[in-house]
Amino acid sequence: MGATGNVGSALVELLRARDVRVHAISREARTWPDGVRGVVGDANDPASLAGVAAGMDGAFLMSGYAAEAQLLGDLGSGHAALLSSSSGPLADHGNAMAAYHRDSEEAVKASDAAWTIVRPCSMQSNVTRWKDQLDACEVIRAPFGDVPVAMIDPADVAAVLATALTETGHAGRNYRVSGPEALTPADQVAIVGETLQRRLRFDAIPDDEARATLPTQLGQAYADAQFDIFRDHPQYESEIQPTVEQVLGRPPGRLRDWCERNRTCLL
Repeated sequence: MGATGNVGSALVELLRARDVRVHAISREARTWPDGVRGVVGDANDPASLAGVAAGMDGAFLMSGYAAEAQLLGDLGSGHAALLSSSSGPLADHGNAMAAYHRDSEEAVKASDAAWTIVRPCSMQSNVTRWKDQLDACEVIRAPFGDVPVAMIDPADVAAVLATALTETGHAGRNYRVSGPEALTPADQVAIVGETLQRRLRFDAIPDDEARATLPTQLGQAYADAQFDIFRDHPQYESEIQPTVEQVLGRPPGRLRDWCERNRTCLL
Protein backbone atom coordinates (compact mmCIF):
# COMPACT_ATOMS: atom_id res chain seq x y z
CA MET A 1 0.00 0.00 0.00
CA GLY A 2 0.95 3.67 -0.34
CA ALA A 3 3.76 2.90 -2.79
CA THR A 4 4.00 6.54 -3.91
CA GLY A 5 3.93 8.04 -0.39
CA ASN A 6 6.82 9.24 1.73
CA VAL A 7 7.24 5.91 3.53
CA GLY A 8 5.94 3.60 0.80
CA SER A 9 8.15 4.96 -1.97
CA ALA A 10 11.24 4.60 0.21
CA LEU A 11 10.16 1.07 1.14
CA VAL A 12 9.86 0.11 -2.55
CA GLU A 13 13.45 1.27 -3.13
CA LEU A 14 14.78 -0.54 -0.07
CA LEU A 15 13.07 -3.80 -0.96
CA ARG A 16 14.40 -3.64 -4.50
CA ALA A 17 17.90 -3.05 -3.09
CA ARG A 18 17.40 -6.33 -1.19
CA ASP A 19 16.41 -8.04 -4.46
CA VAL A 20 12.79 -8.46 -3.35
CA ARG A 21 10.11 -8.50 -6.04
CA VAL A 22 7.48 -5.89 -5.22
CA HIS A 23 3.85 -5.36 -6.16
CA ALA A 24 3.26 -1.61 -5.79
CA ILE A 25 -0.26 -0.23 -5.41
CA SER A 26 -1.15 3.18 -6.83
CA ARG A 27 -4.43 4.82 -7.79
CA GLU A 28 -3.26 5.49 -11.35
CA ALA A 29 -1.06 3.55 -13.77
CA ARG A 30 2.57 4.64 -13.76
CA THR A 31 6.01 3.45 -14.81
CA TRP A 32 7.87 1.43 -12.20
CA PRO A 33 11.50 0.29 -12.11
CA ASP A 34 12.56 -3.26 -12.98
CA GLY A 35 11.41 -5.75 -10.39
CA VAL A 36 8.33 -3.73 -9.44
CA ARG A 37 4.91 -4.68 -10.76
CA GLY A 38 2.39 -1.88 -10.67
CA VAL A 39 -1.10 -2.59 -9.37
CA VAL A 40 -3.82 0.00 -9.98
CA GLY A 41 -6.25 0.11 -7.11
CA ASP A 42 -7.70 2.21 -4.33
CA ALA A 43 -7.00 1.34 -0.69
CA ASN A 44 -10.51 2.61 0.12
CA ASP A 45 -12.06 0.21 -2.42
CA PRO A 46 -11.49 -3.39 -1.29
CA ALA A 47 -12.84 -4.87 -4.53
CA SER A 48 -10.16 -3.07 -6.54
CA LEU A 49 -7.45 -4.93 -4.60
CA ALA A 50 -9.05 -8.38 -4.42
CA GLY A 51 -6.39 -11.06 -4.80
CA VAL A 52 -3.48 -8.60 -4.89
CA ALA A 53 -1.85 -10.00 -1.75
CA ALA A 54 -2.55 -13.65 -2.57
CA GLY A 55 0.67 -15.64 -2.67
CA MET A 56 2.74 -12.78 -1.29
CA ASP A 57 5.35 -13.43 1.40
CA GLY A 58 4.58 -10.10 3.06
CA ALA A 59 2.59 -6.90 2.78
CA PHE A 60 2.98 -3.31 3.93
CA LEU A 61 -0.28 -1.90 5.29
CA MET A 62 -1.31 1.54 6.52
CA SER A 63 -3.90 2.09 9.25
CA GLY A 64 -7.44 3.14 8.55
CA TYR A 65 -8.07 1.94 5.00
CA ALA A 66 -11.10 -0.09 3.92
CA ALA A 67 -9.04 -2.60 1.90
CA GLU A 68 -7.19 -3.75 5.02
CA ALA A 69 -9.39 -6.81 5.62
CA GLN A 70 -9.24 -7.79 1.94
CA LEU A 71 -5.45 -7.63 1.86
CA LEU A 72 -5.04 -9.46 5.17
CA GLY A 73 -7.40 -12.21 4.06
CA ASP A 74 -5.55 -12.68 0.78
CA LEU A 75 -2.15 -12.56 2.51
CA GLY A 76 -3.07 -15.49 4.74
CA SER A 77 -0.09 -16.56 6.84
CA GLY A 78 2.34 -14.11 5.22
CA HIS A 79 3.96 -11.26 7.17
CA ALA A 80 1.97 -8.03 7.60
CA ALA A 81 3.94 -4.90 8.51
CA LEU A 82 1.56 -2.16 9.66
CA LEU A 83 2.31 1.55 9.80
CA SER A 84 0.46 2.84 12.87
CA SER A 85 1.15 5.82 15.16
CA SER A 86 3.00 6.56 18.40
CA SER A 87 -0.26 7.92 19.83
CA GLY A 88 -2.15 4.66 19.24
CA PRO A 89 -2.56 3.95 22.97
CA LEU A 90 -4.71 7.10 23.29
CA ALA A 91 -7.57 5.24 21.64
CA ASP A 92 -8.53 4.20 25.17
CA HIS A 93 -9.04 7.92 25.93
CA GLY A 94 -11.50 8.34 23.06
CA ASN A 95 -8.94 9.91 20.70
CA ALA A 96 -10.40 9.67 17.19
CA MET A 97 -7.03 9.59 15.42
CA ALA A 98 -5.68 6.94 17.75
CA ALA A 99 -8.85 4.87 17.36
CA TYR A 100 -8.41 4.04 13.69
CA HIS A 101 -4.78 3.09 14.30
CA ARG A 102 -5.84 0.81 17.18
CA ASP A 103 -8.57 -0.78 15.05
CA SER A 104 -6.04 -1.60 12.34
CA GLU A 105 -3.57 -2.97 14.89
CA GLU A 106 -6.26 -5.24 16.32
CA ALA A 107 -7.27 -6.42 12.84
CA VAL A 108 -3.67 -7.33 12.00
CA LYS A 109 -3.22 -9.19 15.29
CA ALA A 110 -6.50 -11.08 14.78
CA SER A 111 -5.55 -12.21 11.25
CA ASP A 112 -3.67 -15.34 10.24
CA ALA A 113 -0.62 -13.26 9.31
CA ALA A 114 2.58 -12.88 11.24
CA TRP A 115 2.75 -9.20 12.09
CA THR A 116 4.99 -6.28 12.97
CA ILE A 117 3.57 -2.92 14.02
CA VAL A 118 5.60 0.27 13.62
CA ARG A 119 4.46 3.34 15.58
CA PRO A 120 6.31 6.49 14.50
CA CYS A 121 6.21 10.00 15.89
CA SER A 122 5.40 12.74 13.38
CA MET A 123 7.38 12.53 10.15
CA GLN A 124 10.10 15.01 9.24
CA SER A 125 8.37 15.42 5.88
CA ASN A 126 5.55 17.19 7.76
CA VAL A 127 7.51 20.45 7.47
CA THR A 128 6.21 20.59 3.89
CA ARG A 129 2.84 21.54 5.39
CA TRP A 130 4.31 25.03 5.64
CA LYS A 131 4.93 25.29 1.90
CA ASP A 132 2.14 27.83 1.31
CA GLN A 133 3.46 30.01 4.13
CA LEU A 134 7.02 29.68 2.85
CA ASP A 135 5.85 30.87 -0.55
CA ALA A 136 4.04 33.83 0.96
CA CYS A 137 6.27 35.30 3.67
CA GLU A 138 9.05 34.83 6.23
CA VAL A 139 6.73 34.08 9.16
CA ILE A 140 5.56 30.52 9.84
CA ARG A 141 2.58 30.09 12.15
CA ALA A 142 1.59 26.80 13.81
CA PRO A 143 -0.14 25.59 16.99
CA PHE A 144 1.47 23.87 19.98
CA GLY A 145 4.59 25.99 19.68
CA ASP A 146 5.97 24.85 23.03
CA VAL A 147 5.81 21.09 22.31
CA PRO A 148 9.03 19.45 21.09
CA VAL A 149 8.53 16.62 18.60
CA ALA A 150 10.98 13.76 18.02
CA MET A 151 10.32 13.83 14.28
CA ILE A 152 11.46 10.82 12.27
CA ASP A 153 12.75 10.55 8.72
CA PRO A 154 10.24 8.56 6.62
CA ALA A 155 13.20 6.71 5.12
CA ASP A 156 14.08 5.40 8.60
CA VAL A 157 10.50 4.20 9.08
CA ALA A 158 10.76 2.45 5.72
CA ALA A 159 14.08 0.88 6.71
CA VAL A 160 12.55 -0.57 9.88
CA LEU A 161 9.64 -1.93 7.83
CA ALA A 162 11.97 -3.41 5.20
CA THR A 163 13.98 -5.12 7.92
CA ALA A 164 10.84 -6.50 9.55
CA LEU A 165 9.58 -7.88 6.23
CA THR A 166 12.82 -9.48 5.07
CA GLU A 167 14.64 -10.62 8.21
CA THR A 168 13.71 -12.98 11.02
CA GLY A 169 13.04 -12.00 14.61
CA HIS A 170 10.53 -9.18 14.07
CA ALA A 171 7.20 -11.02 14.07
CA GLY A 172 4.93 -10.11 16.97
CA ARG A 173 6.85 -6.92 17.74
CA ASN A 174 5.53 -3.40 18.34
CA TYR A 175 8.20 -0.87 17.38
CA ARG A 176 7.74 2.69 18.59
CA VAL A 177 10.20 4.78 16.58
CA SER A 178 11.40 8.39 16.65
CA GLY A 179 14.10 10.65 15.34
CA PRO A 180 17.26 11.51 17.31
CA GLU A 181 16.16 14.89 18.70
CA ALA A 182 13.00 16.55 20.00
CA LEU A 183 12.45 19.86 18.21
CA THR A 184 9.89 22.57 18.90
CA PRO A 185 8.18 24.13 15.89
CA ALA A 186 10.54 27.12 16.28
CA ASP A 187 13.52 24.73 16.09
CA GLN A 188 12.04 23.14 12.98
CA VAL A 189 11.47 26.51 11.32
CA ALA A 190 15.04 27.53 12.09
CA ILE A 191 16.38 24.41 10.39
CA VAL A 192 14.17 24.95 7.36
CA GLY A 193 15.35 28.57 7.21
CA GLU A 194 19.01 27.54 7.33
CA THR A 195 18.41 25.00 4.56
CA LEU A 196 16.76 27.61 2.35
CA GLN A 197 19.14 30.39 3.45
CA ARG A 198 16.21 32.49 4.60
CA ARG A 199 15.61 34.38 7.85
CA LEU A 200 12.37 32.72 8.85
CA ARG A 201 10.51 33.52 12.05
CA PHE A 202 8.12 31.29 13.98
CA ASP A 203 4.88 32.63 15.45
CA ALA A 204 2.96 30.30 17.75
CA ILE A 205 -0.80 30.10 17.21
CA PRO A 206 -2.48 30.48 20.64
CA ASP A 207 -4.59 27.56 21.84
CA ASP A 208 -7.83 29.52 21.71
CA GLU A 209 -7.22 30.42 18.07
CA ALA A 210 -6.30 26.82 17.26
CA ARG A 211 -9.46 25.56 18.94
CA ALA A 212 -11.46 27.88 16.68
CA THR A 213 -9.68 27.11 13.40
CA LEU A 214 -8.57 23.45 13.58
CA PRO A 215 -12.13 22.03 13.42
CA THR A 216 -12.60 23.74 10.07
CA GLN A 217 -9.40 22.16 8.78
CA LEU A 218 -9.61 18.72 10.39
CA GLY A 219 -13.15 18.25 11.65
CA GLN A 220 -14.06 18.52 15.33
CA ALA A 221 -13.11 14.96 16.32
CA TYR A 222 -9.63 15.19 14.80
CA ALA A 223 -9.10 18.71 16.16
CA ASP A 224 -9.92 17.40 19.64
CA ALA A 225 -7.52 14.52 18.99
CA GLN A 226 -4.71 16.98 18.25
CA PHE A 227 -5.26 18.75 21.57
CA ASP A 228 -5.40 15.40 23.36
CA ILE A 229 -2.01 14.45 21.91
CA PHE A 230 -0.10 17.73 22.03
CA ARG A 231 -1.58 19.22 25.18
CA ASP A 232 -2.60 16.28 27.37
CA HIS A 233 -0.17 13.54 26.26
CA PRO A 234 2.81 15.20 24.52
CA GLN A 235 5.13 12.37 25.54
CA TYR A 236 3.86 10.30 22.61
CA GLU A 237 5.43 12.86 20.26
CA SER A 238 8.31 14.15 22.39
CA GLU A 239 10.01 11.07 23.80
CA ILE A 240 13.14 9.97 21.91
CA GLN A 241 13.21 6.23 21.27
CA PRO A 242 16.26 3.97 20.78
CA THR A 243 14.39 1.64 18.44
CA VAL A 244 15.76 2.72 15.06
CA GLU A 245 19.34 2.14 16.18
CA GLN A 246 18.39 -1.14 17.85
CA VAL A 247 16.75 -2.47 14.68
CA LEU A 248 19.05 -0.98 12.04
CA GLY A 249 22.35 -0.73 13.87
CA ARG A 250 22.67 2.98 13.12
CA PRO A 251 21.19 6.17 14.53
CA PRO A 252 18.13 7.75 12.91
CA GLY A 253 18.55 10.71 10.58
CA ARG A 254 18.21 14.33 11.68
CA LEU A 255 15.67 16.82 10.37
CA ARG A 256 18.55 18.89 9.01
CA ASP A 257 19.63 15.98 6.82
CA TRP A 258 16.08 15.40 5.57
CA CYS A 259 15.73 19.07 4.65
CA GLU A 260 19.01 19.08 2.75
CA ARG A 261 18.03 15.96 0.79
CA ASN A 262 14.55 17.30 0.04
CA ARG A 263 15.31 20.98 -0.37
CA THR A 264 13.33 21.21 -3.62
CA CYS A 265 10.17 20.19 -1.74
CA LEU A 266 10.46 23.38 0.31
CA LEU A 267 11.25 25.80 -2.51
